[in-house]
Amino acid sequence: MTDVVSSRLSSRRTRWPIFIALCLVAVSILYPLWFVVITSLRPNADYLRDPFGLPGEWTLSNYATLANSYGLGQAFLNSMFVTTVSVVIVLILATIAGHALAKLPVPGAKYITATFVSVMLIPGPVLIIPIYLLLARLGLGGYAGLILVYVATGLPFATFFLTLTFRGIPDEVMEAARIDGAGLFRTLWSIVLPMGSSGIATLAVLQFLGVWNELIFAIILIRDQSMWLLTPTLATIGERFVTDQPLVSAGLFVTASVPLLLLAFASRYIMQGLQVGVSR
Repeated sequence: MTDVVSSRLSSRRTRWPIFIALCLVAVSILYPLWFVVITSLRPNADYLRDPFGLPGEWTLSNYATLANSYGLGQAFLNSMFVTTVSVVIVLILATIAGHALAKLPVPGAKYITATFVSVMLIPGPVLIIPIYLLLARLGLGGYAGLILVYVATGLPFATFFLTLTFRGIPDEVMEAARIDGAGLFRTLWSIVLPMGSSGIATLAVLQFLGVWNELIFAIILIRDQSMWLLTPTLATIGERFVTDQPLVSAGLFVTASVPLLLLAFASRYIMQGLQVGVSR
């Protein structure tokens, strides 16, 4: 009896430091978000009087300024369009390629997968000048060139991720589908996609976050300000109004709102997909 009580006490003692550490991590994550939201709802003069205090005056004028003077609404729609199209194309191509590398007798499948891994190790900034020159020679500008860049840079990781995910699907299930007369695309649609849905959802979220938050290619390849995405627009706000932190905070909150909502609704699928990837 004494041993049981002592073991319970020791387990509680070991849990408290973990609980305190997790609380500190949560505070370090939530406080910046709280600061951005509160700062975006106050005038600049009120912020300069007490940057870290509660607002003495609440206002939505910062969001109105962004919408009227900087076209943040149009930039939001532009980002949604480019991000959605890029993610959909990446998912379609990566699903087909991942299924082939994981379940079909593709010659040199291991070497192809290793090539994808090696490509992922190349830093993105190294490719800026070659990509810019290539798109200029091909005459691809605007959204077409930008979407092509996002698809090309996101496809290696997406294919590698879905290859690992689809390897977890039992071969017996796919063999049973073939015996029942299911063809290649029928097996992909009825077996692979439902059983790999958690991994596909995880990949969709990761790709969405990567494209949504990307700045370098978006600001270099898109010269027309009416076609700018959210990140270049936000960078321009910070350049023109360095001291107007409430205006910048409003832009930050608008930019972060979509990823936050996406993570809130898809967190369960992300955890399942990451567990599948780690187990492989």
